[in-house]
Amino acid sequence: MRVLIVDRTAEGQAAVARRIESFSQSDVEMLDLRVKLVLDKDYQSQIHDADVLVLGSGLNDRGAQLARQALNQMPWLHIIMFVTDEAYSGGAFRAAHSAGVRKVLPEESSPLDLLQELVGIYAEFRREGRVREARIVVVTHAKGGTGATSICAALAEVCSVYRKRTLLWDLDVETRDLCRSLTVNGAEAKVVSSWVNGTRNISRDSICDALIPVSQDVSVLMPPDSMAEAMDLVCHTDGMTICQRLLELARVMHDVILIDTGGRIGPATGGLMRAADEVVVVIDDTVLGLTALDLFLSYVKALVVGPERISFVVNGYSGSLLAVPQIEAELEPVHHLGSRPWRLPPVPVDPKASLWPGSGRTLYSMGQKATRATLEEIAAELNLISRGETPGDTRKSGHWWERLLPGGERDSGMVPES
Repeated sequence: MRVLIVDRTAEGQAAVARRIESFSQSDVEMLDLRVKLVLDKDYQSQIHDADVLVLGSGLNDRGAQLARQALNQMPWLHIIMFVTDEAYSGGAFRAAHSAGVRKVLPEESSPLDLLQELVGIYAEFRREGRVREARIVVVTHAKGGTGATSICAALAEVCSVYRKRTLLWDLDVETRDLCRSLTVNGAEAKVVSSWVNGTRNISRDSICDALIPVSQDVSVLMPPDSMAEAMDLVCHTDGMTICQRLLELARVMHDVILIDTGGRIGPATGGLMRAADEVVVVIDDTVLGLTALDLFLSYVKALVVGPERISFVVNGYSGSLLAVPQIEAELEPVHHLGSRPWRLPPVPVDPKASLWPGSGRTLYSMGQKATRATLEEIAAELNLISRGETPGDTRKSGHWWERLLPGGERDSGMVPES
């Protein structure tokens, strides 16, 4: 959020800027504040780059005039104006409000008053889609071997093709299937460990240090490099705070966040499910998969408080022994989920695509045309991409295997022809 501070003197500008400097680093990063100071005589050359205009108390009566001029140029601009205590008690705020000022604050007001107003503006920007706010999807499963990691990685590649800035978060702390499948490994995991053991704060900079890019648009966040710290992250209640803080910052840095929980339910993963926009439960088409899902749902429904954010993906590894309608018919009388969780198409059997781990590709780019179309449909239903949206230029977005297999040994084009 771009903030332009205007006053008649550098001292007046600095007085306002000090209020923002008193905010915690966490608040500054969550609001993505970028502050610029300018004199009143020069403000018109800078105003087009601002989201919020803050007028200092040194402007006196000229403040309302500047506010009116600014709103004539940019009607969507939010304006906060400081006035002297004398002017505030004298009713100058009435003139300011009539000029379109959002909030008038007395000179001696607390920095928290300014912070509260900026938080309110940012919340409006989020509702209006004016700031980046990632869509969060937690991918989990009721039992192992359903292909949840395959679906998670494939959806990330779909997002990459559509030029969505995507975070792939591997929270399978025991087997690390996602990282191993993408052959991702590095010292970046030590940064995650430092968040858990408290030797480093979670900030935008430290998050950037922890991410491992696999394409221009997709990065992977590994589990901690120590198993003890990995278990603390997902099993200890302190892990909830760490994950919440990480999610708050990562959400304004990405368009999509895909979290592979490895099926583990604990304080951290439970908190992430509550915070997610969608919880995708990947199931197979076997009888054991059906009975496991029956038990799993009793926990998941309580965590996400109802079925409105739950979706099922049936991954047909065994050749569609049970069709989606059959699975739905078995579970619906007990769990009363409604039709929404069952709207996603099943992923077809694709033996060649199932060999993706270690190839530098995913189920998406290795799959047949029907597999790719299904994964794109799932991504669209989950609102990760927009229907009718044109894929980005894959030559610019880069192939996943250009990093994983140096030299670009594979065929050109991210999605092969079938």
